[in-house]
Amino acid sequence: MIDIFKGKEEIALATNKLFKVGFYLLNIGFALLIMEIHDYGFDDTYQNLAEVLSSKIGGFTIYLGLMLFFNMFLFFRGRKKSRKTLKTQQL
Repeated sequence: MIDIFKGKEEIALATNKLFKVGFYLLNIGFALLIMEIHDYGFDDTYQNLAEVLSSKIGGFTIYLGLMLFFNMFLFFRGRKKSRKTLKTQQL
């Protein structure tokens, strides 16, 4: 982040905290939404409950991985643009 903001550490740290809070809020909200179970009744077995929970947790884990890679993509893209701008300014 410091590379993106050209050495301005205070702005880089504040932006990093903002990204972190947004990442947590988005993921917690999605986890609470996806963990809602509608198709488990009282007559179902514990095996059905385990299967439903495993699919919910597995789906959420895949979502977390995708969000992590998306954030990393944005950070590296910003860093690349920052370095490109720095090189053009030096010439």
